[in-house]
Amino acid sequence: MTDTIRVMWVAAPYNLQKYRSITRYFPSDMSVQVVSGALAFNGKIPLLGKMRGDRHWFMPNTALFRELRRFQPDIVFTDFPTYPGLYAKMYSYLSAKRKPLVSWLLGDFWTEYDVYVREVKLRDRWQATVSLVTWVTGIKRSDRLLTVCRWLMRRAAEVIPQTKMSVLYNGIEPDLWLVNDGRFEFDHPAVGILQNNVIKPKVMGLLRFSEVIQTMPDVNFYVAGGGPYTQLVRDAFHGLTNVRMLGTLAYPNEVRRFYRSCDVYVLASGLDCCPSSLLEASLASVPVVASRVGGIPELVKEGETGWTIPNASVDDWTRKIRTLLEDRGLATRMGAHGKEHVLRNFTWRRQAQMLANVFETLIR
Repeated sequence: MTDTIRVMWVAAPYNLQKYRSITRYFPSDMSVQVVSGALAFNGKIPLLGKMRGDRHWFMPNTALFRELRRFQPDIVFTDFPTYPGLYAKMYSYLSAKRKPLVSWLLGDFWTEYDVYVREVKLRDRWQATVSLVTWVTGIKRSDRLLTVCRWLMRRAAEVIPQTKMSVLYNGIEPDLWLVNDGRFEFDHPAVGILQNNVIKPKVMGLLRFSEVIQTMPDVNFYVAGGGPYTQLVRDAFHGLTNVRMLGTLAYPNEVRRFYRSCDVYVLASGLDCCPSSLLEASLASVPVVASRVGGIPELVKEGETGWTIPNASVDDWTRKIRTLLEDRGLATRMGAHGKEHVLRNFTWRRQAQMLANVFETLIR
C-alpha cells in the first residue's frame, strides 16, 4: 500500500458542496474525492427497452462503479449507503483487495420510512419499499457504521446488532456563522423557530408546540422554514396572533440574520439526531430551548448552554423560555457558553480529524 490513503466520499447530492468544502481539513497523507451518490441511481428497468420514461430514480446506475474503478480508492465512505454500498463491495471483490466500506447514518431512517410508507398512495409504496430494502442492505454491508449521535447508535443496534458502530457527530463551519451582518426588525421579546418541515415525525413536535405559544400571548414567535408539511404547521398556528410565519429563508445569509434577531432559539421537534440549527444558533450566541428527544440532549449542556424539555411539558417550556426572556444576564451567559461548546466540540475541522482516525484504523 502507498503512504497516501485514497478515500472516495460518496455523498447525498444535497450535501455535495458542503462535504467538498471540508476536505481541506483531512491530513496531507489522505486524498479525499467527494462524488455524488446520484451516480448510482436513475437506471433502467430491465427488459423495458426504449419505453418512454424507462429511467427511474430508484434503479441502479453503473456510473458510480466506473468512477470507483477510475479513482481506485483504498476506502469508501458514504452517507448514502444504498447502491453505493453495493458498488463499493463489488469493487472490493473485483480488485481482490480489502476495501473497507464506512457508512454514516444521519437519522432514524426506520421511523421516518415507517411513517412515510403509511402516507403514500398504495401504488407508490413498492418504490418506498425498494428504497428501504436497498438502504438497509447497504448499511449491513458496511465494515463500520458511524451514527450521528449516541441515541441513534442505540437505535441502530436494535435493528442491526451485528454491525460495528461508533459515533461521529455532524459538523459545522464556524466562519459562516460568526459574521455579524445585521438583524431583522423583529418585535421583542422574540423567540425564533427555524425548522424544515420535510419529515413528519419531526414536524409533530412543532405542531404540539402551539400549546406553548398559546400560554405566552405577550411573546412574539417568528417561525421560518419550508417543506411539504408546512401547511400542517400553518394550520396548527392559525389564529395565534403572536406568530409570524416567515417561510423559507435564504441560506446562509438570511438564516444567520434570523438567529441574531432572536432572544431565544426554540427547536420543538418530535424526532432529531444532530440538528444543525442548534449548532448554528449557538454560534450566534443565542440560548436554546429544545425538545428532549433523540440526540438533542447530546448537543445541549443542560442549564449551561440551554435546556431540553419533554414535548408534553407545556409548563416547563413556558417557564424556561420566560426565564431566558426575563433574565438577560442569564441568556447572555448561556449564549456565550453555547458558542464555546460548539467551537470546542462540533467544528468540521474536529469532525474531519476524527473521521480520518477511523479511516486510518481500518486501513493501517
